[in-house]
Amino acid sequence: MTYDQWNDLVEKVKTKFGEVKHGKEELPDEPGEREFVECVSPLGKLRLELWVRPRVLQKKTFYSHRMNSAATVQYQYDENEHTLMFRALRWNEAQGEWLEIDANKAAAAF
Repeated sequence: MTYDQWNDLVEKVKTKFGEVKHGKEELPDEPGEREFVECVSPLGKLRLELWVRPRVLQKKTFYSHRMNSAATVQYQYDENEHTLMFRALRWNEAQGEWLEIDANKAAAAF
């Protein structure tokens, strides 16, 4: 998905469902952010996310050959290029959490 496709999708959701929650959050365990849109659709409560992360240039693994020693991984990121990932989630009332659904089915609903 590109930024233009994401912006078109956000506009479609806003015009079709009116009241939506739209915002940005930092990713919890890695550099980057996610932009999200939450709405109530015929499929239920949906959350569409676009993850924007810096492109990984290099991955280095540091380890020793000693027993019970842990390996560490060091990443080098590109400051100019980003990768984009689209996710669609549906709220599950029984479990009280967001569950990932097929993004193509969610995008087809709009």
